[in-house]
Amino acid sequence: MKMKIYSGTVLILGVVQLIESLAFAIPLSFFPNYAIGLGASVASIGLFTSSFMLAAAIMAPRMGTLSDRYGRKRILLVGLLGDVLIGVLTGLAPSWQWLLVIRVINGVVSSAAMLSGEALLMDTVSSSHRGEASGFVTSMSMIGRNLGPVFGGTVQLASYTYGLSLLDSYRIPYFVDSILALFAFLLVALKIKEHHSEERGNTWVRVVSSKKEGEVLISTSFKVLLVCVFVNGMGVGFIIPISVLFYNDKFGITPFEIGFIISVSGFVGLLTSWAAGRLSDKIGRKPLIVAGNFVSRLSGLILPLTNTVNQAAWVVSIRSLGFNISMPALRAFRADLTPSEARGRFFGMFMTAFTTGGIIGPIVSTYLYDIYRFESFQIAGISLPGYGIPFFVNAILGIVSTIILLVWVKDPSPLERNI
Repeated sequence: MKMKIYSGTVLILGVVQLIESLAFAIPLSFFPNYAIGLGASVASIGLFTSSFMLAAAIMAPRMGTLSDRYGRKRILLVGLLGDVLIGVLTGLAPSWQWLLVIRVINGVVSSAAMLSGEALLMDTVSSSHRGEASGFVTSMSMIGRNLGPVFGGTVQLASYTYGLSLLDSYRIPYFVDSILALFAFLLVALKIKEHHSEERGNTWVRVVSSKKEGEVLISTSFKVLLVCVFVNGMGVGFIIPISVLFYNDKFGITPFEIGFIISVSGFVGLLTSWAAGRLSDKIGRKPLIVAGNFVSRLSGLILPLTNTVNQAAWVVSIRSLGFNISMPALRAFRADLTPSEARGRFFGMFMTAFTTGGIIGPIVSTYLYDIYRFESFQIAGISLPGYGIPFFVNAILGIVSTIILLVWVKDPSPLERNI
């Protein structure tokens, strides 16, 4: 059985996820400079990220529904082909206004590729190997995300060194992005054979509304999981923008040192995803989700209380470890709770919840950080730094949502899981 998991469709989807994540992360080290070079103001840089995420959040359920109706492979190919075209258009953008429009379209096509790819993965593997397959693909994604900024920065620097203007050197990596997306497109088109919905089947009784034929009701477990996914999205959004500020305010370290901590912690988490996914297939999804969430949230609670850079690096690594323990199990859990014929639409709802949290999180966290940045509080004789407030709020929200999941969501047995 193991050989079947890591051959054919699953292996190709892992490679595609690696390529897509690498391509996505290529411009992270220089995108703000590119937008500013095209005439954008520093204050408007956040619009480019927000517009991408907002477009993805709005269109995710629709893209998921299209993958249910027309097939995962077809919508995945549309998304990948869109990535090819978007890369070229981004590299040719004549102004920041055009760049902003392109980013909106990019959010749409990216949601098509991500949703259909994940749904196709869950349709392909048996329910007893869902966690393992999810852990494998998550690990491949993390490799791409960690290598992308270094790779993109190298391409940009080489382009500038060999005679291009600074602005044009920012354009070249996007064409490399398109080439990578084209390779992923060809892999899917030539190597993946999709199983149609009637071939996938389902062993768990589906709850169908009596009002409309074919309408699938949303279970209580699904709704609770949706809330938890939203809070997870907020958690990611909470920490990312204030981490750099925290490292600067607390330790005064350089961007290189900050990047080193982030990269190392990312690779530490990478080592756990695969194993955690496999373990969730054996002992259930909830134990891994709950354990990982508690580890990551408690680490976030401790982070602002650290006294040295080394302590902070260890805590961030443990936080990454917890996050990557829970993520493969959470993705498999979503598939366990959703019928295959509506999986794309349901996954789209999850993506909308996560992305919405990711949009709200940075707004709230930076607001709180700015207000309490230079304050301190005495609680039970303990002095707590004001810049820790966003970290504390994030940790409490995560712990509460995890307890709700623990109490209200039933972990289906292997025989109850949707296939």
